Amino acid sequence: MKDSQIKQYASQLATKYQDQLSKQHDVVLSITLNEKALQNLMKDFKARSDLLNSINWITVKDAAGGKFLGALKGTTTGRKQEGRNRSIMKYGETYKTCEIDSGVQINWRLIDELEVTQENFEELFTRLTENQFILDMLKIGWHGESQAVNTQAEDLSDVTKGWLAQLKEQNPANIITGGKSAGNIALFTEEADYKNLDELATALRNKLPAEYQERNDLVFLVGAELASKANANIQGAYLYSENNGMNNLYLSNYFGGMPSFIPPQFPKKCAVVTTLKNLSIYTQKTSCHRSIYNDENTGDYINAYYRQECYVVENLNLMAAIEHKNVVFENE
Repeated sequence: MKDSQIKQYASQLATKYQDQLSKQHDVVLSITLNEKALQNLMKDFKARSDLLNSINWITVKDAAGGKFLGALKGTTTGRKQEGRNRSIMKYGETYKTCEIDSGVQINWRLIDELEVTQENFEELFTRLTENQFILDMLKIGWHGESQAVNTQAEDLSDVTKGWLAQLKEQNPANIITGGKSAGNIALFTEEADYKNLDELATALRNKLPAEYQERNDLVFLVGAELASKANANIQGAYLYSENNGMNNLYLSNYFGGMPSFIPPQFPKKCAVVTTLKNLSIYTQKTSCHRSIYNDENTGDYINAYYRQECYVVENLNLMAAIEHKNVVFENE
């Protein structure tokens, strides 16, 4: 691939991110995203995924600190005989970001072959890789269990701890791990622990403290295999070409009195009750770096996005889930 072609597209991308091209010899685009540029990237990514757009994606100044949105719990209204009624925001629960590095490389020879039949290769390749960056972000949120020095897990479970892992560790009382048989959650027969999705959703809702059970912003998130086994219907006409795997699949019915959908990258046997605004991604403002360059040593074209980031359940009492690894279907 010609450097001039990459430079032309990199210049367009740099303009989009409101920054300057790097002066390094072999790097076509290498920018540390300033606040405006990061907001542009976040806006672009959110526009491609309704789940990412519905949860909180927050920029933070420090690599570690106190949870922001989860600091306010309970009601704020009342009366005091002396003084004013106040609910105190407590920042006892903390977050800690870690290094997350997303990148793709493709060999020059393959690029030259593709350019014969594909116009605007650079733009298409960048969009393809950025779409995968988004899918990876969501996958870590649901599957992340640990933080390895050198990651190897194909399901990204060793990148950092996601929302489900934090709930299991910090509020295990809100996790259903078994039913009539310890360590097994039997589903969808007359003898099962939960005969249908409505019973399962209701059980999860009842795991929440009483003051949260009446909220009308609760949602029931359900895995694709659970939805399939329960014969749940997808809402409206579903066009795969318009989804790209990054959007929710909304179910036709309410379960447990809550709207329900299959989130992207969600474990196939999992079920969760929470509010979408209870789930957050924190990204450190000054840590984000985007680069597009030719590697002369390997003969590859590389597209990368580096940042310090973490996942946060704002209010651990406002989320309940099943241990999806314990789910069994009685009719199998």
